[in-house]
Amino acid sequence: MNSNTKIIKNSGILYLKLIVTSVMTLFTSRLVFQSLGASDFGLYGVVGGIVVIMNIFNTVMISTTYRYIAFEMGKNNTREVNKIFNISLVLHIFLAFIVATLAETFGKYYILHYLNISSDRIKDALFILDVSVLATFFSILSIPFQGLIVAHEKFSIQAAIEIISSILRLFLAITIFYYVGNKLQLYAVIIAVISAAPALVYVLYCRKKYASIISWNFQRDKEKYKEMISYSSFIFLGACACIGKIQGSAIIINLFFGTVLNASFAIANQLNNLVSMFAQNLSQAAIPQITKSYSSGNAERMTQLACYISKYSFFLMLLPALPILLETDFLLSLWMGKVPVETSLFCQLMIVNALVDSMVAGLPAVIQATGKIKYFQIILSTISLLSLPITYFLFKNNYPAHTILD
Repeated sequence: MNSNTKIIKNSGILYLKLIVTSVMTLFTSRLVFQSLGASDFGLYGVVGGIVVIMNIFNTVMISTTYRYIAFEMGKNNTREVNKIFNISLVLHIFLAFIVATLAETFGKYYILHYLNISSDRIKDALFILDVSVLATFFSILSIPFQGLIVAHEKFSIQAAIEIISSILRLFLAITIFYYVGNKLQLYAVIIAVISAAPALVYVLYCRKKYASIISWNFQRDKEKYKEMISYSSFIFLGACACIGKIQGSAIIINLFFGTVLNASFAIANQLNNLVSMFAQNLSQAAIPQITKSYSSGNAERMTQLACYISKYSFFLMLLPALPILLETDFLLSLWMGKVPVETSLFCQLMIVNALVDSMVAGLPAVIQATGKIKYFQIILSTISLLSLPITYFLFKNNYPAHTILD
C-alpha cells in the first residue's frame, strides 16, 4: 500500500470513528446533563475536567514519542526505535508523578479556597479531583505506547478503543439517569475508569505486536535524554497552554458567574471538540507521513502534504460547522433540551475560532517534524495564555461572559 493510499485509508477509519463517537457523545451528554442538572454538570466541568482535557493532553504529548519513532522509521533504523521508546517511557513515568502531585496539591488548594460552590459540595469536588487525577496518571503512562501505535499508523486500533469507550459512556449515562444516590460521584468514578482503561489495552497490544521494540532496555545516552526532554518540554508547554486556557477560562467564569455559566461553557466546549475533530482527523492521519518524509530527505512531499492538510481541514470542518452556526439554538434544544444562557453564543464563538485555526492545520506538523519547535511553542503559548489575565481584567469591569471568546 503506497503512502497516499494509507493516508486516505487511515482518514476513513478516523472519520468512521468520529461519526460513531459523535453520535454516542451527543446522546450521552444530553442524558448526563439532564441527570446531574446545570450546577453539578458545571461543577464537574471545572474540577473533573482534568479527565476530559486529558484527551487533548494525550494527543499533544503522544507527538513526542511518535515524532522520534517515526523519524527513525523513516531512516529504517530499528535499533534506535527501541532506544527512543525506552527513553520516552522513563520521561513519561516522571511526568505522570509530576502532574499527579501538582493536581493534588494546587487542585485541592483551589477547591478549598477559591472554588465558587456551597460548602456542602466541597466533599464532592475533592472526590472528583482524586479519581480524576488517578485516571490521568495511568493515561500519561500509556502515552509512549499510543505514540508507538501512531508511528506505525495503526489507527484502526485507536478507533476501536475509542468507539468502545464511547459506547460504555452511553451506558454510564443511562445508569446515572436512573441512579438514586450521589449521581455526581458515581459519574466521576465511572468516567475515570473508562478514561484509564484504554491505557491497559494499549500496553497489551504493544506487548503482542511490538515486543522487541518495547522490551526494557535502560538507556544511558544523556544527549538523547536532553534532546527529548527539550522537545517534550516545549510540547508540554504547548499542551499546558492549551489546557490552561480551557481550564483557566472555566475557573474565571466560575469566579464571576458561577457553575451555571460553567455548564454553558462545558456544553459549548464539548460541541466545539466534536466539530474540531473533523479537521484534526486528517492531520492525525498524515502527520507520521510528514515526519517520515522529512527524515528521509523528501522535503517536497512534506510540504505538499502540509498544504493539503491546511486546505482540506478547513472544508472538512466547515461541513458540520455551517449548519451548527446557522441553527445553533434549534440544534442545542434538540440535543440538550433547555440549556443555560450564553450557551448558543459560546458555541458559535468557539466554532468560528476553530475554523480560523484550521486554515493552518498543516504548519504545526511540519515544525514538529523538523524538531525546531522552541520559539514556535513559546510564542504560541504566550499569546494563548495572555487571554486569561486580559479576560479577568475585563470581567472586573463588568464585561459579559462571552468576552472570554471574543
